[in-house]
Amino acid sequence: MAYMAPNAAANKEEKAETVFAADLEVQGTIKFTGSLMIEGVFNGEILSEGLLIVGPEAKVTATIRTKNLISRGEIHGDVFAGEQVVLEKTAVHNGNITSPGIVIERGSTFNGSCSMKRDASVGPQGN
Repeated sequence: MAYMAPNAAANKEEKAETVFAADLEVQGTIKFTGSLMIEGVFNGEILSEGLLIVGPEAKVTATIRTKNLISRGEIHGDVFAGEQVVLEKTAVHNGNITSPGIVIERGSTFNGSCSMKRDASVGPQGN
């Protein structure tokens, strides 16, 4: 019998406190503690103690340090997540992932390496 990971997307998507709209294109650093859904274009760095959701049309070029990531869009850059990364079937990820938990759905594209560290230091302030 195969192990079925909890559906992080179903449990957490509705809790996105802030939405970065599809018509926005931003460069810089984003810091937040709650939850954020990106639907537009972002270039820079993302530092979070919460949940980051990358929407299906989003294009993100960034180093990302977060607690949890759910991606349905396109990410170019390394991700460090303290708990879990979920790449849903529409996700394209070009970069490395460091997280104790990772779910890669069939249909997604992942080009990089994965390191499953069980160390809390991979969050926003860690390595």
